[in-house]
Amino acid sequence: MLDFTVEPNLPDRELRWMARKAPEGLITQAFGEVDAHNEADWQRMLVESSDATPASALLVIDCRALDFMNCGALVALAKQTVDSRQRGVTVRLVVRQSGIRRVITACGLDDVISAHADLESALTIQR
Repeated sequence: MLDFTVEPNLPDRELRWMARKAPEGLITQAFGEVDAHNEADWQRMLVESSDATPASALLVIDCRALDFMNCGALVALAKQTVDSRQRGVTVRLVVRQSGIRRVITACGLDDVISAHADLESALTIQR
């Protein structure tokens, strides 16, 4: 499903997202927080975004507007990254928060999660 937005009737810290097409593939921007009570929504966002991304294209998960992301969200992202590779979809994460980058490293997910500081570098196709 493309050009979708989930806007729950919840406080600003709750998880929301929207997706848009890009020449390189699909960009899904997440807002709010990802924690234990909405991990299922996060996982649904990842699966729907991956399914909406054409084979051999990029899926960029833009988390610059997230205030918080728990370890479970990063594990789900790593799993979706591996699953997406089987369809030829490359998943990249955009995250500015140094704390989230530290968690990626501390959890040993550097080899799976391709984290970028800005959208431009995430969209650059590396061959």
